[in-house]
Amino acid sequence: MLAVLMAATIVAVAEPPPGLVLAWTAPAGCPDEAEVRARVVRMTGQEAADRATLTARGTVREAGPGRWSLTLELTGATGGGRRELTAPRCEELVEAAALVVAIAVDPRAALAAPVAGEVVVPAPPVNMSQGESPKEQGAKDMPDGSGPKGNVGEGMSEGPRDAPAGELEGPVADEPPRPDGGEAPAAVAQPRGVEVGLRVAAGVSFARLLPQPSAAIGLALSVSGRRWRAEIGGLYAPPVPGGTPAIGGLFQAGAVELRGCPVLRRGAVEVPLCVGLQVGAMEGRGRGTGLVTTTTERSPWLAATAGAALAWRPRGRVGLWVGADAIVALLRPTFVTARGQEVHKAARFGGQVLAGIEVRLR
Repeated sequence: MLAVLMAATIVAVAEPPPGLVLAWTAPAGCPDEAEVRARVVRMTGQEAADRATLTARGTVREAGPGRWSLTLELTGATGGGRRELTAPRCEELVEAAALVVAIAVDPRAALAAPVAGEVVVPAPPVNMSQGESPKEQGAKDMPDGSGPKGNVGEGMSEGPRDAPAGELEGPVADEPPRPDGGEAPAAVAQPRGVEVGLRVAAGVSFARLLPQPSAAIGLALSVSGRRWRAEIGGLYAPPVPGGTPAIGGLFQAGAVELRGCPVLRRGAVEVPLCVGLQVGAMEGRGRGTGLVTTTTERSPWLAATAGAALAWRPRGRVGLWVGADAIVALLRPTFVTARGQEVHKAARFGGQVLAGIEVRLR
């Protein structure tokens, strides 16, 4: 009998722990299983991950326009739990999942060295045996500093609860105690990422600059942060008549626009206050009963712009845009006949009003 017990003990000691088992499912474009595992190992160390007796299963789904959900299940030698989180970006769910798994593997390593610049989400306390204090349980499970063997957060719940807008939604438990008795590191706010958008707009432009207000279409590519926006785009106004029936012509204009804008923001509403520069050309084609011959002439166009816009994107990637700009002509194209008779000269000041749809590309 003694020999059997000794053999069983030798086998148990010789058999290594299975290590961290991670099963991760996410749509294309989200970090994959290898990336999640790498983040966990960076916080806990490879040795702690290899010693752990923990199985983590995470599934990410698109919950709707601009919303993602995560179901995370942890199973260890002493129990298991389940947590459901939602966030506006898949990347935020990956950060939260990696931190929860890392603390389940080794709370000391995960809290002692959080990844710089990432959101630190408070995780549930490690599972405690009845009647034992956190200090006693830590001494029992971590005699050699290698981390707990499969302990799973006890504070996991079956579903999300309300959370402030823009933050991860889900139950948040108290911070587990630091082994050194110090305070847990403060959460670090994640900065708003840079967005890229494409806008298509139509309206009236080159008012007083062409002989009469002209319909116009515009296309713009924007790069923006929380408080700023930069744009490059194009603007075209189709031909409008000018002059008289005897001596006149058709006039049109097109330009490339560069704009920079500080942005006022409140909820889903943005108010860009923009200044810019238009570089292009104005074209005139003669026509009329008093002209012996007709020609087409082009003149360079250069103007400065200043104005404001109102953008509203209630949810998802598509929003509405309306903007008005004053235009100051730095070059004033003038069109005359062969005998020097003026047919059209651009005014010094003009304006434009455009409305359209903007789509966020990333």
